[in-house]
Amino acid sequence: MEFNYKYNFNHLSTPIKYSHQLFAIGSCFAENIGKLLSDHKFPTTLNPSGILFNPISIANNIECYLHPDLFNENENIFQHQGLYHSWMHHGSFSSDNESSLKVSIQQKLNLANQKLLAANYLLITWGSAYVYEIKESQKIVANCHKVPNTHFHKRLLSVNEIVNHYNKLLRQLLSVNPNLRVIWSISPVKYLKDGLHQNNLSKSTLLLALDQLLNEFPHQYYFPAYELVQDELRDYRFYAEDFAHPNNLAIKYIWEKFITSCLEDNAQDTLLKIAALNQAMMHKPLQPKTSSYQIFRQQQQIKTQALQQEFPHLNFEKELAFFK
Repeated sequence: MEFNYKYNFNHLSTPIKYSHQLFAIGSCFAENIGKLLSDHKFPTTLNPSGILFNPISIANNIECYLHPDLFNENENIFQHQGLYHSWMHHGSFSSDNESSLKVSIQQKLNLANQKLLAANYLLITWGSAYVYEIKESQKIVANCHKVPNTHFHKRLLSVNEIVNHYNKLLRQLLSVNPNLRVIWSISPVKYLKDGLHQNNLSKSTLLLALDQLLNEFPHQYYFPAYELVQDELRDYRFYAEDFAHPNNLAIKYIWEKFITSCLEDNAQDTLLKIAALNQAMMHKPLQPKTSSYQIFRQQQQIKTQALQQEFPHLNFEKELAFFK
């Protein structure tokens, strides 16, 4: 007897290898998956502008990665409550020094440009179709930075607005990186401050827009993180205390689905070995000076050295130093 629906979906036609370069951008769900990929040694560039939620801000930042000179400091950088912020960036970039903020943004843009042009896979996660526009300029912002709501107009993006924006962006991307494959997902995070009905309208808008883009552009893939949470887990015990964000158990479940559907078999085997190393590093012995623990460290050192020889382009310096 089955008590939940099993969501069947296609696997990535050209699965990810450890030799591939990955670039992940989008909501906090993209942050979770991107960090897991990075923790398991996949060469991953993650959110160079910080966490982003709406499709337009994500697209605007990708355009700046392609053309770093597009970032307009005068238009985007402003001061509020003693800090300098960027309308295109997450609050983690904010600084009490304007020059430091500009340098940090420019460094990230230049690095993102190199990484995006070399990427084999671009992972994009949309979070919400609601946007905040500055009333005076009608500019869509990535983050309000606690500026009062009276300065903004909030609205729901249309399907056509998203599709038209990404039609242009995807053509630009593929013209400079024709082998790039895009892995799409919709964040399962519920934006409860919008209201449940409004959250559903938002997710529906994103799904409709993405369906059109998947039909128009080949070599793309939809990973159904949203559906896995909505249709398989379907219970608030898989959410954090705010009832909005998937908890660690849900993220682990989605991660396991991502591994089996998006990674090649050899990569899955290697991932398990690296996961075992990560687990070994978390081991806290009661008596670290015992001979048994020293033998354990030597064994892990040997395993790490073997992985380093097999994958010389991956960085195991932290593990080698830890088990030395």
